[in-house]
Amino acid sequence: MTAVQRDHAASILREAVADGRLSVEELNARLGTALNAHAREDLYRILDDLIPAAELHATVALNVPMGDGPGMSWENPLLIRSNWAGHTREGEWDLPPFIEIIGTGWGSVKLDCTLARPLMKVIDVVITGNPGMNIIVPDGWGVDVQQLNVSGQSGTINSRVPTRPTGGMPRMILRGSTTMPVHVRNPSRRQQRALARRQQQAITAGP
Repeated sequence: MTAVQRDHAASILREAVADGRLSVEELNARLGTALNAHAREDLYRILDDLIPAAELHATVALNVPMGDGPGMSWENPLLIRSNWAGHTREGEWDLPPFIEIIGTGWGSVKLDCTLARPLMKVIDVVITGNPGMNIIVPDGWGVDVQQLNVSGQSGTINSRVPTRPTGGMPRMILRGSTTMPVHVRNPSRRQQRALARRQQQAITAGP
């Protein structure tokens, strides 16, 4: 049993959440087994209702490369550290499936995914420390905040984005804890107009 096989099984579970075949609670229950599997039978048990029986053996045996570098595996997430000055990630950037946000100094983290390129359909964001969060995602995305523990006088969650995505769009799952406000929204009208102009300019410019 290789780490690639475990990561591949985890990706199948995460894709099942994205298309509604598994709930987030079921993902949490099965993910530990996937990441700690010692034998193929461990993976068969958590995948047998998601993959046709005729394909299960070959799927589990596949050594599908998941990519490398920060953010491409559960054990090696993309680390975003925020101090008093905060941290902003915006513009065009690759959005990996595993992110850990570490807040120190009560700074705020802004993740603007309007122009981001999601590398997978499910993005896990684990929040530790006490960062304030401002997350902006395109229309049609889903953002699940039910796994996020927010406490303290300043700790609130204000999300204007549905939990489930539409039209095969990505789903972001927020986990962990913070004592600061968390805001989740779609792009503003000004941002949407700017994006539309940018897309029109790209079409006009051609290849």
